[in-house]
Amino acid sequence: MTALKAPRRQALKFGPDALNSATLPPHYYFDPAIFAAEREKIFLKTWQYAGLREDVPKPGDYFTAEIQDQKIFVTRGKDGRLRAFHNVCMHRGHILVEGKGSKAIFTCPFHAWSYDATGALKAAGNAENVHGFRHEDFSLAEVRVEEFGPMVFVNLSDTGPALADMAGGLLTSFKKAIPRFDDLQFVRTDRWEIAANWKFQPDGLECYHCPVIHPQLMGTDEGYVQTSWISEEDTYWQVHIIKGNYDLMDHHKEKLLYDMGNQEIRDVYVWYLWPNLIFVTHQGPPNLKILHSQSLGPERSRRDIINLCLNNPPTATDLGHMDNYAYGVFPQDKEAMEKQQLGVKCRGYQGGRLMVDAEHSWRSEHGTHHFDNLVWVALNGARYG
Repeated sequence: MTALKAPRRQALKFGPDALNSATLPPHYYFDPAIFAAEREKIFLKTWQYAGLREDVPKPGDYFTAEIQDQKIFVTRGKDGRLRAFHNVCMHRGHILVEGKGSKAIFTCPFHAWSYDATGALKAAGNAENVHGFRHEDFSLAEVRVEEFGPMVFVNLSDTGPALADMAGGLLTSFKKAIPRFDDLQFVRTDRWEIAANWKFQPDGLECYHCPVIHPQLMGTDEGYVQTSWISEEDTYWQVHIIKGNYDLMDHHKEKLLYDMGNQEIRDVYVWYLWPNLIFVTHQGPPNLKILHSQSLGPERSRRDIINLCLNNPPTATDLGHMDNYAYGVFPQDKEAMEKQQLGVKCRGYQGGRLMVDAEHSWRSEHGTHHFDNLVWVALNGARYG
């Protein structure tokens, strides 16, 4: 009987040198223990997208959000300051507020304990008859919050750098690439449930795959971008530029998949912010797509595509680039991620090689390694091998 042969190769593991690194170990994409560790060491200790500034422009305005299973709300006080709190009444643990709106006082729907926008307890029925009761002992639990461009972020950890210190260069990059960036406004959200681990989304920070699964985008004369991937990686963020197919855009507009209008933006920009946000700007009038990745389980995730543009309601040109991405490009990525999820569990797969070249060409997977290394260090520290 002939023995079955396994593939033979030089042993290679994930490491800090992108030029000589394997992929993350396969079990990182389905192991419940890794999922639990990521919750504690990544999602509950990093800056997380909570919502948009335009939802809290005036004193009293608020919105709610959820980070993993942690409910929070964000509100603007009379002093104009933005604050965030754990969304729970300090009496018996009831959720304090839902949805979004405007309130001067936040009153619990269970026993009517009431708080102001600074989190101070203002009223608790029968408090005057309870021995030793002190209102100041039951203020709401505050959460770190920052405004960042058109967005609001929260951090459930009390430690670590401010978001502005970590990623101020990212905001500068946005404004350099997108005309009238500060005038962008929300128009719609497209939500996709994905039968795959959340890390497969930032793992897509490469264009090695683009001509293969996005042939309408790249790799042919009628693709609206060139085979390009100009990259810059900072400690906690990245920017990648895919040059447009200018000949097609200028001389054969009838072949474009969508109307790019006056083409104020002629290239595609892809940004990444640790840990779970990707931003995309497509060719056409000023626009920004916030791609919010959320981990729902070891093998389940979600992507919210939050669309911003100058016009509300959006024009036909605005809708063109939104629809092209949400219903053209992303479904192709989704199918690939879901098939990766099935593949990494195959016992014959022990991890692959990240295809990183020294030139950081358009085929290079250095952006993927940058993200994977942040995951590795968050879970393991600087211990490799």
